[in-house]
Amino acid sequence: MNKILIFLLAAIILLSGCLGTNTVKKGDKIYVDYIKSLENGTVFDTSIESVAKENNIYTAGRQYKPLQFTVGNGEVVQGFDEGVIGMKAGESKTLTISPEMGYGLVNPASIKAYPIIDIVPTKLPRITVIPFEQFEGIFGEGHKVGDIVTAPGVNINLTIMELSTNVSLSFNFKVGDKLPSQGMPWNETVTAIDETNITVNYDVKKNDVIKFPNTEWNTTVIDVTPDNITIKHNAIPDTEIQSMFGPINIHFNETSIIIDQNHKLAGKTLIFDVTLKSIDR
Repeated sequence: MNKILIFLLAAIILLSGCLGTNTVKKGDKIYVDYIKSLENGTVFDTSIESVAKENNIYTAGRQYKPLQFTVGNGEVVQGFDEGVIGMKAGESKTLTISPEMGYGLVNPASIKAYPIIDIVPTKLPRITVIPFEQFEGIFGEGHKVGDIVTAPGVNINLTIMELSTNVSLSFNFKVGDKLPSQGMPWNETVTAIDETNITVNYDVKKNDVIKFPNTEWNTTVIDVTPDNITIKHNAIPDTEIQSMFGPINIHFNETSIIIDQNHKLAGKTLIFDVTLKSIDR
């Protein structure tokens, strides 16, 4: 009798071990179907073609198939990565993923607002002041007051007016000089110079439509006076662009352009409906 009990106990332990190997653990390569939605039920991504079509998020040319990733490698958001641990092939599960376990909280420092209507003065300061360390980083060491230095990349000459913890530099322009555009969508010509200011003429006229580099929208010149030009950035639908710093979300409201470097799902609680298709070991 004791031998039978020992045999049954051993079989149960062995069976438990075998079952345990059929559940997901860290390091497993798995294949899952998923439906991702917001708390209000809005579906924003799925691996299932029919669901994409039902929710008007279908992308032509995309391959709708189970997602493959290695658990614990950080290939998906943390709540997804950890939520599949312990699942068995064929099992379905709903994961509620907090912002902290998803795409993070919203960082206000990553949101900048710029006015839709902008005024560009025609008078520019003749003197610019920069820290001494920054000056040496740009122009090198061994300079003295009165030396003329050339700004790299733009071929602008400046005279050193003061040299201490900060360095005062005076632009060496003369009337009639053409200024480097430095990313502005117009040409600039020096029309007057005094001790403190350089006055320029912008080569634009009222109602001109221009486009600044690396922007998705165009801009209209709405006024031109001797003192400034007034421009209006023309609104576009919400859009996401790729930059060297990652995706940037652009939104226009009535008064501002909002440039948001947070992930578009930052701060949101997400619902992932997941079905484990297979475990590949």
